[in-house]
Amino acid sequence: MQEIITAFVNQYGLTKAEVMAEIENAFSTLLSRWYRLPVMVFFRNDFRLEAVAYNDKGGIVMQRPIDLAEMKGRKTILRYLEDSLAKAAVLKETVVYKKLEKQLRWGEIIGRDLEGNFLLETEMIPGEAVIAICPLNRIGVHERNSDSFHVGQRRAFHLRLIEPVSVNGTSRLKVVMDRVSKTLVENLLKERLDGSTEKIKIRCLKRYVGHKSMVLTTRQLPKAAIIAVDRELKERVQVRIVKDLWADPC
Repeated sequence: MQEIITAFVNQYGLTKAEVMAEIENAFSTLLSRWYRLPVMVFFRNDFRLEAVAYNDKGGIVMQRPIDLAEMKGRKTILRYLEDSLAKAAVLKETVVYKKLEKQLRWGEIIGRDLEGNFLLETEMIPGEAVIAICPLNRIGVHERNSDSFHVGQRRAFHLRLIEPVSVNGTSRLKVVMDRVSKTLVENLLKERLDGSTEKIKIRCLKRYVGHKSMVLTTRQLPKAAIIAVDRELKERVQVRIVKDLWADPC
């Protein structure tokens, strides 16, 4: 059993304790359905599984050991267990990546789906690439069919949403990006400031995608940074220096 646990740890990226918990839960759930009784399955100290069914008869709870070695339906249990482990792995991955929402990510366009949405390959954290989607309506009309959005092009995106989903019964991590967020303008400018963002505060007040972004900042921004963002988004970036980003700009 220890070899099986280790194999699942390596396959799903879960800890040993997490794999053991999923195995216990999977067996308990299925056996409870089959026996129509509450069944508790747990690992003993020697890593062997033990199962006990509980039957309440007139207020007296009777315990009935279940011999797992003689149990049928192992293929069903294995499929259920693999589904449970895959779901647990996706949920764990979601927790790790969820804190990255609203950040800037660069992604390479690898294709489009049947609805015309763009498929991207991006790194959530260095060395860990995932496939993300950018809905067609989350890209400016001026870019949708431009040379900048062909397969192989690398573009900047706003990390809009990360959530677990089920696709044809398989658990997946859904990563949604966009190119229309005001936050994308802010993050692109910050990326060009070479670590000086603590001294410079930036707020994109309004954005007219493909035309103009109106940005407030507490200090003067390097011209090169503004031009770089202008070129990446293909829209004019208009910057105004203010003392308070949240004061009435009028």
